[in-house]
Amino acid sequence: MTPASQSVQRYWADQLDLLLVLREQVRDREPDAIHDIRAAGRRLKATVRVLRPLIKRRLARELLDALDWYNGVLGHARDAEVIHDGTAEYLDQRPGSRAVLASLEAERSRTAHIADNLLTSAGADAVITLVRSLVDDPWRGSRRRAGQGPSLDKIMRRVRWAEERVAKEWRRGPARGEEDFEWQHRLRRRAKAARYIHEAVSEAVAEAKHSASAYAHLATLLGVIQDRVIITRGLAAWPRELVSDVLDAWDAKAEAVVPELPAAVHAALPAELMGRQGRLAAQRD
Repeated sequence: MTPASQSVQRYWADQLDLLLVLREQVRDREPDAIHDIRAAGRRLKATVRVLRPLIKRRLARELLDALDWYNGVLGHARDAEVIHDGTAEYLDQRPGSRAVLASLEAERSRTAHIADNLLTSAGADAVITLVRSLVDDPWRGSRRRAGQGPSLDKIMRRVRWAEERVAKEWRRGPARGEEDFEWQHRLRRRAKAARYIHEAVSEAVAEAKHSASAYAHLATLLGVIQDRVIITRGLAAWPRELVSDVLDAWDAKAEAVVPELPAAVHAALPAELMGRQGRLAAQRD
């Protein structure tokens, strides 16, 4: 087996271990358990999407469909955690604040219970079975290369594709009529995919660890903006005067990271992918 394909399969095996181990931690309400198990599912989905032309067609299709469902349910539970925790951090003691937190805690408990049901369902078992197949025997290939997996060159072309998507999104900016946060969320998804695929090849490509770290930093900055969006939506039903301290705090946090984005993009992307327009945007911002 090629070192690059081995590296990727070991990465997938690590995510499989997390899916199995974290199920009990979710049931026990361990801190960050829902976040961590959802992250494992997202790493799998992102890397399968990047490497899809190299993976067995049926396996890739079925796994991506299953992970859409799996990650979606866990995403609701994770959003409820973000809204509760991000509100509790800034909510003051004015009258009515306890009612806000009690409502958010109830929603966090409700969605966590749904996550419990998901993780013990036949559908979740099917996801595990598909991931085992991914770990054990994922690759398309000719008879001549059977069992060896794709070459480093083929895998790195897909890594390059993931980076090109980040570069294209950065250069393009928001679509007409689109809010900045919608574009920033899309850029974040591209950055996370680039991060995960670099992590997946890091055993075979030494510089991939540095690239993964740079994309992780970019995604973290964009994550602050996305958390602001989630919290704002989660508090929309409450009177503004009751939650204004929370909303103002998250507005300030999001606004503070925006000026850092150009440097983070520049640090993550290979120079040749920035392009003149991207470099000008970095200088301008």
